[in-house]
Amino acid sequence: MRLTPALCLALAACGGHETTSPPDGNNPYGLTNTGPGVLSVTPLDTTTIFAITPLGQVAPPGHTLPTDHIYISFVDPWGGNQQNNDCSARPVRAAGAGVITFILVTEAAGDTKVDVQMTKTFHYYYDHVLLRPGMTLGTHVNAGDTIATTTGRCPSMDLGAWDTDYTPPGFVNTRRYAYQSLHVVPPLRYFPEPLRSALYRRVRLFDGVPADKDGRTDWGVKGRLAGDWFHISIANDSAGVVGGPDGWPKSISFAYDYGSGAPVISIGGTIATPGALTIAPGFPDFATVSVASGVVAYQGTPNVGLIQPGWLLVQMTADDRIKVEYFAGATARPAAFTGAAQDYVR
Repeated sequence: MRLTPALCLALAACGGHETTSPPDGNNPYGLTNTGPGVLSVTPLDTTTIFAITPLGQVAPPGHTLPTDHIYISFVDPWGGNQQNNDCSARPVRAAGAGVITFILVTEAAGDTKVDVQMTKTFHYYYDHVLLRPGMTLGTHVNAGDTIATTTGRCPSMDLGAWDTDYTPPGFVNTRRYAYQSLHVVPPLRYFPEPLRSALYRRVRLFDGVPADKDGRTDWGVKGRLAGDWFHISIANDSAGVVGGPDGWPKSISFAYDYGSGAPVISIGGTIATPGALTIAPGFPDFATVSVASGVVAYQGTPNVGLIQPGWLLVQMTADDRIKVEYFAGATARPAAFTGAAQDYVR
């Protein structure tokens, strides 16, 4: 999927999400109800929802790994007349009853992230909102309460959900991910019918309706190239560091486009200018590449960021280690690695 400039800017503005999750899955306010929550109210009035973007967007460097939240756009994020959009603040309602367990200002402009815990294990959260007065840690909210507004800027706000009873199977090294990412669940599944189907009908992208309207973040396969990799220099760092500004430039994801399913290589930096590359058909599937494959080459076409077209060489030197190098601007397959090649681990 090729992003428009307007949407690229919008996604770049939310680059800080990976470090802004609650630190652990504890239960500080002593909730006794169990199981997943029910999200019975849409955050925005359904008449104002233009589009919903599913899980799995990549937009390096801030979203080098597939995003663990969805975007709810209240204006057309792809149109050519962005200056004519109505960006006025809109009421944001609590999707379900619970207690506010986490608040963090994520942008200099005041954008705030707020997490609501509904049960012992299930949370949902918003980002790019402005909280109403009185919304503080420990505040109990009811489904439908107006707890915030959008920021007064376009085009979207974020909605995420996580459940510590569930861990997606494609996170090969679970130590790399904060709880919000490690236990991500698709938010729209937790709305009851007919509201769920109405929201799924709003899921769309610039180039059409995705086959998987929930999206996916966990593409890893143990002993295979597919999934997320982290530069050897942060191998011993915490999930908070790995998923933050110091970790973004040192991450690579061999994933699949959330719309078309095409293979995508998302590069946070270090080996190249941050960006994402679409890989044409005919190259080895990431999920089939192993130590036995030797050196594998991919020719990439940029679809996000300022990265140049070029070739990437990668070799799995162990089940949990790769050597990788990007040859920006190259038009022919590189013959071999150079001294610029870097090592990444799970």
